Amino acid sequence: MRPLPRLLCIASLGLVTAIGHAASLTAVEYYHHGNGHYFVTASPQEIADLDAVRSRGWSRTGETFDVFEVDKAGVANVCRYWSAQTFAPKSSHFYTPFDWECVKVRADPSWHFEGEVFGMQPADPTGTCTAGTIPLYRLYNNGRSGAPNHRYVTNPKVRSDMVARGWTPEGTGIGVIGCVPAPDAFTIVAAGDIAHCPDAPASASAAARTAALVTPQDDLVLTLGDLAYDSGTHAEFANCFDPTWGAFEDRLRPVPGNHEYRTPGAAGYFDYFGAQAGPDRRGYYSFDYGGWHFIALNSEIDASVQSQQYQWLKADLAASSQSLCTIAYWHRPAFSSGVQHGSTLEMRPFFDALHAAGVEMVLSGDEHFYERFAPQRADGTADPARGVRQFVAGAGGKDLYPVGVPLPNSEFRYNANWGVLRLTLGQGHYGWQFVPVGDGAPIDAGSATCHR
Repeated sequence: MRPLPRLLCIASLGLVTAIGHAASLTAVEYYHHGNGHYFVTASPQEIADLDAVRSRGWSRTGETFDVFEVDKAGVANVCRYWSAQTFAPKSSHFYTPFDWECVKVRADPSWHFEGEVFGMQPADPTGTCTAGTIPLYRLYNNGRSGAPNHRYVTNPKVRSDMVARGWTPEGTGIGVIGCVPAPDAFTIVAAGDIAHCPDAPASASAAARTAALVTPQDDLVLTLGDLAYDSGTHAEFANCFDPTWGAFEDRLRPVPGNHEYRTPGAAGYFDYFGAQAGPDRRGYYSFDYGGWHFIALNSEIDASVQSQQYQWLKADLAASSQSLCTIAYWHRPAFSSGVQHGSTLEMRPFFDALHAAGVEMVLSGDEHFYERFAPQRADGTADPARGVRQFVAGAGGKDLYPVGVPLPNSEFRYNANWGVLRLTLGQGHYGWQFVPVGDGAPIDAGSATCHR
């Protein structure tokens, strides 16, 4: 049997061996540069001591996350243990929210129980968290630094980087050990029509330039179709998309475009993304993150009111919490002022269903520029109180398109440069920025409150 995991090993930390319940709701992560270990604490006293350099060698990593107080309804208390005997001259701390692990370690005399230090909600068997919470990932280093060490993170980018370095995800789903409170606000990036590398390496492509706009602080990356030109082949994904936007790995939440389907069954797309593209290679799915509901749809298959996808959408909207702000996204825009493709009338029934359910916004690509619409109904009439706001964010890296005569309710258009749409999503509110490549300021920005 595999040895019991040891969490968050500490060398010469000098902490007390019996601590009370964490009064702070923010956990702070530290790193010891001498022994290569991570440590996390929500104790205000320990945070103050570490920040005051009372324990030499430790410094903040910049990662923090909120935690629950112990003994709250629906919360699993996290046990903490300490041992210097087993891993001398290095010491080790062990954190677990699982009762069976807590009992097993407590029975081992080489470990000293330090208390229940904070709480987290259990994830479901797939690693999914409830509304208002986000996943807490657990990674294990297999004892390669002299003593076993685990790391707790909520940042998907950090998780991906650690896996690439050889750390092993542990927990449910893709390594979720529990769920912690969602931040007051988080950011996501969206763009479509991205990777085209016909005559130059991927590093010299426009896709590399737009990928550089995505920061480690962006929690999710929504890709809005036409991701690997010209035909979404396995080679195009491997040679152009993967070296650029593929760097975001677990943060990617894709939808397919028409160019993906130039390869039969969009095989290159579905083989590349696997489970991240949703179940059954159908190209549509939904998920909750940070107190928001996300609906990814496929504009390249039947979107009529009789379709299986439309019936799934209606059921998903009915089942999702009415308290959650909601975003839907797909490739071909229901509304567009472009002259290359224009509006896709086939997507209007979807837009109508989203409007009836109180969805906040729709994101699309296909037209290779940026456009923002005011809240509106599916018939194109303005609805400031309950309308759906649509963004076209198709400036991800392919050749830019001209803009035609603005449609009613089109508030902003831009096609002078590539760029990405960055959304700041809070509890009951959101903001937007279109960020162009280069060092310039956002071209378009604004904010609004949710109405769902």
